[in-house]
This record gives sequence, C-alpha cells and structure tokens, in this order.
Amino acid sequence: MKRSRPGEPVLRYPFPGDSRGIASVARRVACLLLGLLACGSLPAREQTIVLELAVGQAMVLDEPNVRRIAVGNGRVMQVTALDQRQILLLPEAAGQSTLHLWGRNGLERRYLVNVIATDARRTAAEINRLLNHSPGVRAHAVGDQVVVDGSSPSEQDALRSREILKRYPQALDLVSRGGYERMVDMEVRMIEIGRNALDRLGVRWQSGDGTPFALDGPTFGLIGDFKRSDAFLPGGAADQAGFAVRPRIAPFATAASLATAMTSMVDLLVQNGDAAVLAEPRLSCRSGGSARFVAGGELPIPVIGANGSASVQFKEYGVRFEVSPTVNEAGVISASLHAEISSINPEVTVRHVPGLRKQSAATEVNLREGETLVIAGMVSNEVSGAVDRIPGLGDLPILGKLFRSRRFQNRETELIVLITPRLHDSGGTYDAEQGTDMSRRFESLQGRLRQGRPGSDPR
Repeated sequence: MKRSRPGEPVLRYPFPGDSRGIASVARRVACLLLGLLACGSLPAREQTIVLELAVGQAMVLDEPNVRRIAVGNGRVMQVTALDQRQILLLPEAAGQSTLHLWGRNGLERRYLVNVIATDARRTAAEINRLLNHSPGVRAHAVGDQVVVDGSSPSEQDALRSREILKRYPQALDLVSRGGYERMVDMEVRMIEIGRNALDRLGVRWQSGDGTPFALDGPTFGLIGDFKRSDAFLPGGAADQAGFAVRPRIAPFATAASLATAMTSMVDLLVQNGDAAVLAEPRLSCRSGGSARFVAGGELPIPVIGANGSASVQFKEYGVRFEVSPTVNEAGVISASLHAEISSINPEVTVRHVPGLRKQSAATEVNLREGETLVIAGMVSNEVSGAVDRIPGLGDLPILGKLFRSRRFQNRETELIVLITPRLHDSGGTYDAEQGTDMSRRFESLQGRLRQGRPGSDPR
C-alpha cells in the first residue's frame, strides 16, 4: 500500500461492506441536490423602472397582491397602499428615491423615482397655449427647465412673449429679437391759452354741470376738381418746371375722416396773440421703451441714517413728463402717460425744509399717428397767485413764464398740454425730414443769437 507523503491530502474510498462511507457520500449528494433545487426556486429580479414626477403630481400604480413596500427616501415622496391592487405615490420634494414592492409569490419589482420641482412639460404646454397667436415664439421642456425661443419674431409677438414670461419667472427667455423696432416721437407742446380762445377752439374744460370736456366731432364732405388749370396737371407747365402736382380728382368724390384741427387752430391762436407756447419738447423712444422729460430743479433734503450719519437726498420739482408707447401691427399706439407739475411750498416745512406742492395726471390711451391728446387743469390759480410770496417760483423753467403772466394770475388763461405721436422706421425718410427740421431750427436760433450780440459776424 502506497503511503502518502507528509502534507498530501489523504483520499479514502469506501470498501465494499463499509456502510459508514456509503452513507456519508449519500448525504453529500442529497445536500447538493437540495441546493440546486433551492437555487431554481429563487424569484427572478426584474429590471428597474424609471418614473419622472413633479412635486405635487400624484401617481397611482396598479400592483396586485403587494405584501411589502420599501421606500429609499421618505423625504422625497410618500407611498400609501390604497388596497391590495393600487399604490399611491405623493412627491413632496425634489430629489430621487427608490421604491421596492414584493408580491405574494416573492417577486420583487423595483422603481427609480425622479422628482423635479416643477412639471416642465406642463408649464411649456401652458405657455404655448398662451402663445397660440404668436407662431414665431415657442416653449420647450428641456429636463426640468422651460426654454422659450424664437428667431426674429414680429414686434407684437415679442411684446406678447415678454408679458407672458413675467408670469413664469422659471422659464428661460432665449427669444432673438433681431432688427429694429419702430420709433415713436412724442411731440409735446405746453401752451398758455386764453379761456375765450378755448371756447373758440371747441374745447370745454371743467364744465359747471360736471360733464367731461368735449372736442369737435367727425367731418364728412365732398372733394373734387370743379375748375383746374391745365398747367397744374401732370405733364403741364408746372410739372415740367419741377413743381409738385397731383393727379386730377374726379368731381363729387366723397371723403370721410375724423378731422381734428386742434394743432392748426392752436398755431392760429399763437399767431394772433391769444396763446403763447411755453415749451415744445420732443421725446423719441422705441416701441415698448420709455422716455422722460424733466425741466425744473432739485430740492436738497437732509436725511439721518440709522447709525446717526447725515446724508443729503435730492427731490425733483418742476415739470416732468414720462411716456411708454407701444405700437401694434395695425399702427395703433398704446401709450402710458404720466405728467407732473410740482413747486416748492414754503407754507409746509419740516426742520426748515420746505415741502412740495404737486399735481399729477396719469392715463393710458390709444392713439393713431397724428392724433392729439390734450391734458389740462395741471396748474391751479392758487399756485399762480403765490408767485410774489414764494422765492424762485417765477424762475422755474417753463412754469416761471406762466406764473409771471398777469392774465394767468387773473384767471384769464390756462395751461394745456398737447401730445401728438409720430411713427417712423429707422433709416426712413422721416429721419431725413426730422434732421432737416432740426438743422433749420438751429440755424434760426444761431442767427438770432448773432443779431443780439454786438460786433458779431452776420455769417
């Protein structure tokens, strides 16, 4: 019999008739078979299912015969078994959590739940419904973000998208607003006009019966060429000489319009001495922007801070005019106007600092190009009567001339503000006309200054 070397394993074989060895082998084989059967009976693990939910968005899962539930992060969501067939998920905070469900047969189902703060897809759908009439702008859901984009939309679409996105601050605005927006010129005229002239102008202010003021209404009429010289027709002598001529108008051609002769009548009253122009500022801004005009001064007001340090703040007074116009595709100008006239009031003082007497008017109107808005009643006669008592009141820009007027102090005149909008596109003919008009005014002013200066060169 071969002997084993030290350290070698000894293999023992049962001999025939050795009942103990045979029983040991049988037990090992039985254990191996039972292990294989046990492995075959283990439940199969299914693939993880991913769910996307938003905070506050409930979801019901149809899971029959659920015996056990395990939630990975209870702060992200709550899980409730409604019955033996349905599971309710309630997301409460943004984050991620796992969900494990075991059935009666031992089968495990796993979920990975991603909870976002807001439902980006639902928010994008809401924005698109509001932008239904703006095809140039659309909203998209990118992950948990909402992106609004558009390439060179119309002016109306861009304005609409800006107003809508104010309601959704979480949305990212990537709208490309290429090109130039239309420009709006606000021609403002501040005029001192006699009360009798106001009646002739067709305007009634502050009527005694409480009715609002009124203007002359629409005008209808006929237009045509009853008798016209051939020299002033196209191809005639005037046309060949370079004069501007117009084609013949058929007799009895009808015309209907809203004829407002406000500016023409005001110019006539100024020429006759019944009105005086105090100021004619012109404000220009793009559609959707704002413009501001201030003529006056600043009142220094000492302010004591929380730590006892002193500082000075300045408060504006005088004439202030602000406008924010918006032009739609039909050419209608929607304007938000704010006019204010303030003056120093020495009758009310705090620590030797006088107060301010202020009168303001704010309105939102719809105007077309060339139409005129009239604002009156901004200055009371009590203020005009205090010109001798309040130092510096007669030196205010624009208002000083009005306050020094004896006719205004005697309540024979009134201050009115005429506002007329004009539209023009950048680079258009209106820019050239405006530049020519400004050059003409500058040359006229320069000529008057040279005439009033002794020894100046008339050139």
